[in-house]
Amino acid sequence: MSGFGGPEVLDLTEVAVPDVGPHEVLVEVEAVGVNRIDLATMRREGLAHGVQLGHVPGIDPAGTVVEVGDSVIDRRVGERVVVRPVIACGTCVWCTDGHDDSCDSLAYVGVHRPGGFAEFVAVPSDNAHPIPEALTFAEAAAFSHSFPVALQMLRERAQVGEGDTVLVTGAAGAVGVAAVQMAKHLGARVIAAAGSSVRAERCLGFGADLAIDYGSRPRFAEEVRDFAPTGVSACIETTGAPHLWEQVVSTMGKRGQIVVCGAHVGGQVALDLFWLFRTRVSITGSAASTRAAFVNALATFSEQGMIAPVHCVVPLAEFHRAFDLLGNRDRVGKVVLGMVRTSV
Repeated sequence: MSGFGGPEVLDLTEVAVPDVGPHEVLVEVEAVGVNRIDLATMRREGLAHGVQLGHVPGIDPAGTVVEVGDSVIDRRVGERVVVRPVIACGTCVWCTDGHDDSCDSLAYVGVHRPGGFAEFVAVPSDNAHPIPEALTFAEAAAFSHSFPVALQMLRERAQVGEGDTVLVTGAAGAVGVAAVQMAKHLGARVIAAAGSSVRAERCLGFGADLAIDYGSRPRFAEEVRDFAPTGVSACIETTGAPHLWEQVVSTMGKRGQIVVCGAHVGGQVALDLFWLFRTRVSITGSAASTRAAFVNALATFSEQGMIAPVHCVVPLAEFHRAFDLLGNRDRVGKVVLGMVRTSV
């Protein structure tokens, strides 16, 4: 990063190969996702306080271990791994209670330390997880920050189970696609709401029972109520869009759960407290995922044959184009940067 702002502050430049600490591994990066967290990091927003010029973003790289620290016993050179972005201290009250996603010293790869927009990245060995054999590097990167987040929102925050009805907004985005598949795995009926007809149609292929194009039908609450007359049990809200929030609250059943993980489309919504206490609806924020959720999501993903859709793989040198694609209304799944290496 040569400045602070939008993707224009990113430059392609030579940097040193990271040093590897005793509890770290060096990963030769093959693929890394392009995320809205990267945009916030460039603007020094949200978690990205203290980011300095020269920083390397990229929270979810996947690649091959090429060096291990002196104290590492759980990883080996040549192993294919995907990086869990969240680094926790392991000793605070949140970590010891199993809530390491709320660690008092929470840090992210690519935000608080150099990330994966590079040929090599050094990460704690605990954050490098073996990639299932059937998964490509690009698919592993698409999985990393999406499926564990979605599973934690559904299972731990909303406590979704057999027979529930779940509404997913932004359902064709990376977390949305994950939420659709994970909700089906948990036994729920799923309503996928996406921003175009193309994106809504793709959601049916991921298992959604009903797909809604809110780009052409912005007032979709009645359609949801036709499908679920008593309201939905839970909503996984990934956008933070005020116009979607209005529809979400109109679809909720009594004692329903709204779990929010995104605010990239506005983030400021109106809340009717009379509606809130009458319906007994709970609104919960969720970010990142625990180590346990990551491990469980990776196993579930592999065992159930789930799909981490990759919209496209863009060469690292074309990173500006990759960020432009984040705004593509027909994009389904993840935009991924791939390393293109030339042999000597």
